[in-house]
Amino acid sequence: MKGWVTVEKLKIICDSSVSKPMPKWMSAAAIAVGLALFYSAYSLFAKDGFSANSFYSAGLGAVCVIGAGIRRKLYLSDVGIVRETYCWGRMIRTILSWKDVKHVTLAYKGKNMIAFFEVGFMGWRVPFSRSQDNNVRDVIEEMIPDTEVDTLKNK
Repeated sequence: MKGWVTVEKLKIICDSSVSKPMPKWMSAAAIAVGLALFYSAYSLFAKDGFSANSFYSAGLGAVCVIGAGIRRKLYLSDVGIVRETYCWGRMIRTILSWKDVKHVTLAYKGKNMIAFFEVGFMGWRVPFSRSQDNNVRDVIEEMIPDTEVDTLKNK
């Protein structure tokens, strides 16, 4: 079909700890606040015409409604490190290919672990829970076996 883009589903090998969606009650509350602000903007506009207060209420209402529909996902896949952002049915996907990763650093603090996938001077920071350590190391060893992996531990 013309105009429709199908995005292939990638295999998730190891899911990041930031891939948790916003709770449904929080999304519903954000939508309710956004609609109340839109109503406030409309009533201010009907009473006073265009004013700064109606503009601010409408803008803040739009931010609340749009923010309720945002969901992020960050994971390790067979093609690389994948960052997906969903906003009300639309998706933006960015992939850092395994062949581009030059160095990996794993840092630990408490129950958390962060993997820095470096590409030259820049790179991606991917948070995991510490319990995923062996799984992340196995994925790195399988996908980029010649890449050096450093470890930083919390003292």
